[in-house]
Amino acid sequence: MKQFTSIEKIDTAILYALELTSSLSVLLLAFGLIASMANVLTEGSVLTDDLFMQRVWAWTQCIAIDASVAGTIIRTFRYHNQGERIKCILHACLSVLLLFTAAIVSNIESVQQTLNLTLDAAYAHVFIPVEALIWVRSLVIVLLIVAHALRHVPQVSERAAPTTASTPLPMPLVPTPELVDALRVALTQVTVTEEAQTPQALPEPQDEQTANKSEQGTNTAPEASANCDKVKETNEGEQETNNGERVRTYLTTHPVATVREIADALTISTSTANKWRKRIVGSRTER
Repeated sequence: MKQFTSIEKIDTAILYALELTSSLSVLLLAFGLIASMANVLTEGSVLTDDLFMQRVWAWTQCIAIDASVAGTIIRTFRYHNQGERIKCILHACLSVLLLFTAAIVSNIESVQQTLNLTLDAAYAHVFIPVEALIWVRSLVIVLLIVAHALRHVPQVSERAAPTTASTPLPMPLVPTPELVDALRVALTQVTVTEEAQTPQALPEPQDEQTANKSEQGTNTAPEASANCDKVKETNEGEQETNNGERVRTYLTTHPVATVREIADALTISTSTANKWRKRIVGSRTER
């Protein structure tokens, strides 16, 4: 359905008028209570003997009660959506009582105007006694004052909201692959640190035979090193002699070979080939 701007403005104005009337109804109801109490205490001098005050009292009470029907219904559903149970129940009861009273009074007036009857005769066509209707209307006046007072009482959850906001609930720990890997690395580091800090066991005491073997092994270590040096020198000497024989044999078949050719042919170093070539050539010259 197409929305018209003018209709929206009218609906907004009507809602404002209902809210305004609902707020002012408390003052009008308080005025009616004060006037009724003063009339009782003054033996009827305020309302009973004054026609003007009677009409003022009647108009103010009708405006305060009947004009609050729509506002009470609106607040009933509003409090229901907000989760305020006590206010919702109170306004729901008020809505039922206000609608019931309005329907009975409207029926009496319709019967009176349609059948052209007096007010007393019209009351006979209503299934509820007039005294009960008066009691219901008086109860509605009291409940309207209570409902207006509860509008300024904050909800329990709203008062506890700052404390809840200052102490947020802890988030549940959800294990993720990254968290598992981090815990595994941390546990590994702790284990390595504990192993490193564990004191090593002291060497067990050795008997005399084992101690003698250790001393003999310590004493024979320098001798073994000297023997290894001798074996190494012997091997090197044999290798040098072998290299000399190989160079001599090669020069026999290649008397004019250069040092580089001898080294490449025999896979020896150039210094070794040069040394043995000089010796062999020199010995031949002396002969």
